[in-house]
Amino acid sequence: MKNRDKYAVIDRIVNGIATLLVGEEEQDMIVGLKSLPDGVKEGDWLEMVGEGRFVAAPDVTWERKKIVRSKLDKLRNKDPK
Repeated sequence: MKNRDKYAVIDRIVNGIATLLVGEEEQDMIVGLKSLPDGVKEGDWLEMVGEGRFVAAPDVTWERKKIVRSKLDKLRNKDPK
């Protein structure tokens, strides 16, 4: 991901309200689910394309999930000492 400040991840969705973690500092942003692209879900990454406007970033979502999966696999396979 080139410029993480241009991206947000959907942290949670409750009652039609999404909490996004935005940018490198993961600042909370609360938005109505209707203002986000159709079909998004928790864990999906979005690219900011304007003030309060987002588009789905499926390539970033896939990349981040791959990284997390790899880290979890390493933890599961680690020998306890």
